[in-house]
Amino acid sequence: MNKEKFQIPMPDERTIQTHIDQIVAAGVNQKESFTAYLTSMVRQIGFKHLFAERLGLVYMFLTALLINSSMFLLAEPEKLAIQDLYGLVFLLSPLLFLMFSIFTYVHKMNNETFEIEMSCKYNVYQIIAFKMLAFSAVSIVVNTIMIAFLATVYDDIHFLRAFMISITGLFVFSILFLYGMMKRRSTFAVATVVIMWMGGNLLFRFMNDALYTNLLVTMPLFVYGVVFIGSLYCYVRYLKRLIRFTQMKGAF
Repeated sequence: MNKEKFQIPMPDERTIQTHIDQIVAAGVNQKESFTAYLTSMVRQIGFKHLFAERLGLVYMFLTALLINSSMFLLAEPEKLAIQDLYGLVFLLSPLLFLMFSIFTYVHKMNNETFEIEMSCKYNVYQIIAFKMLAFSAVSIVVNTIMIAFLATVYDDIHFLRAFMISITGLFVFSILFLYGMMKRRSTFAVATVVIMWMGGNLLFRFMNDALYTNLLVTMPLFVYGVVFIGSLYCYVRYLKRLIRFTQMKGAF
């Protein structure tokens, strides 16, 4: 009995390439954009669980508001130079962000469930990164309201200039804060950044008054705009690096 040979028809090149593309697409994880990643985090975890320590954040908010208000309201408008007013705006602009971030950071680092949270899909550092972005947005809103109030109390304050000084100070400090936190990942490193920010501002004010005045009072607003855009870009890049942190690699 003659046996017929079993023949398998070979697919053409186009069919082969189509199947290869399908296999690669199924096997390779698609890289999410920064915005898509954060949106997915909020959708899967929820705001309620992301900001579980809401009571503590409210206390931090009230404390920062009290400090900000006291610094300006206790100053006498007729005795305080305009550069000193702008200097206070620059110095205190990151205060709310700072208090929120330190509270969150210390709370997470000292939490008994730290090791468990680090093994989750969204680990401690990724959640901190999301919160810092939210804290920045809240700080901008609160600072803007505060500056609008100051503009009604102090006739010499120019709202737009004070606003640009405020957001520039906020994001410059945020970069320093993230850098210190990512390099050492310790409370000491964070405290060092805070001390350097306050000490540097005060030292600069008293050592070179003319330059300090020029930077705050006469520097064109578009220069502040350029600094703000550059600092915002760096800030988002640091947040992305913080989100990519993995415990297995042990580095950013």
